[in-house]
Amino acid sequence: MSKHRASTAVTALDSFDSRTAGEHDPGQIIILFDHRHILPRPEDNKMSSYQAYYLDGLSRMGWATYWEKPNLDPGKIQLLWYTHAGAQGTRNYPLHKCHLVKEMFDSLSTEGFRPLILGWSAENPYPMIGGIEPPPPPKAPKMKVVTSTSGTVSGHGGKDGSTPHDRVMAIIVKEEEREAKARAEIVEKEKKAEALGYGV
Repeated sequence: MSKHRASTAVTALDSFDSRTAGEHDPGQIIILFDHRHILPRPEDNKMSSYQAYYLDGLSRMGWATYWEKPNLDPGKIQLLWYTHAGAQGTRNYPLHKCHLVKEMFDSLSTEGFRPLILGWSAENPYPMIGGIEPPPPPKAPKMKVVTSTSGTVSGHGGKDGSTPHDRVMAIIVKEEEREAKARAEIVEKEKKAEALGYGV
């Protein structure tokens, strides 16, 4: 891709406004990379003669297609491969993992699993084949730590008697002192009454 085309794409992305852009059109599902023609080693190959003939024909004609319509949502690419017995496996990935998918594709190719990568024509994340580098993955939201601007308000100022427990205990002590004083006053009145011979 030329620098001019890349800069134009970045400028268009910067000016994108989802409120006025209308419905997104991802295009159609296409094959981005295809190694189905790389068969497993003869001792590992367990495909039927029909499958081997079909794949050989596709390779000779250079015709890239897939047998069944893929289940692929916009914003994702699909890694598809075939076992040595011809069974199919698939897994979908978000666009920002395109380089990881390409590494897995290359690894599966060397082991004879005939992989291919599918994607949407308007969302090609591979610049080496005319696509545009995808945006970075969304950042995970940070956990918010609740802090207090005032130790007095929260009751955790760090000073003696400033915690909720300290305040409750202070109230209990004051109440006990008040009750003790009231009892002492009653005892004092009783003693005076007895001394004067009034009784209780």
